[in-house]
Amino acid sequence: MRHKSLLTNREREVFELLVQDKTTRDIAEQLFISEKTVRNHISNAMWFEIQKIKAKES
Repeated sequence: MRHKSLLTNREREVFELLVQDKTTRDIAEQLFISEKTVRNHISNAMWFEIQKIKAKES
């Protein structure tokens, strides 16, 4: 069974650029959003990843 992703398309997009070693400024410029928005997307993506790890541990 396929699970629905907890991340939005934009959060996934930001995260993919982040793992390509892009800076928050690079990502913001490429996606036409503010650096603060980039940081929010990164925080959300990391929070969901941590929740998945915690769920596996319990």
